[in-house]
Amino acid sequence: MPLEDKQARLSVMREIARYDMDTTLLSVKVINKVVYMDGRLRRNRGPNAVHDLPKALRDIEDTIKTFTDINDVVNDVAID
Repeated sequence: MPLEDKQARLSVMREIARYDMDTTLLSVKVINKVVYMDGRLRRNRGPNAVHDLPKALRDIEDTIKTFTDINDVVNDVAID
């Protein structure tokens, strides 16, 4: 895995961490500037929790696509 892909993965993980949702079963890989997300997302309980997970996931994808070191996002995430 090239160093650029590792740095891009860390940037993607930082963006996902901004949202208050359970990402313990989420897997994120970056291969040749393409982000692959798969696994499951669940809603956290609490006052700051994300209530609309599909919208949050779309927002995350849109933000990731604006990164200079990312060409595309492949999303295969199941929402519980």
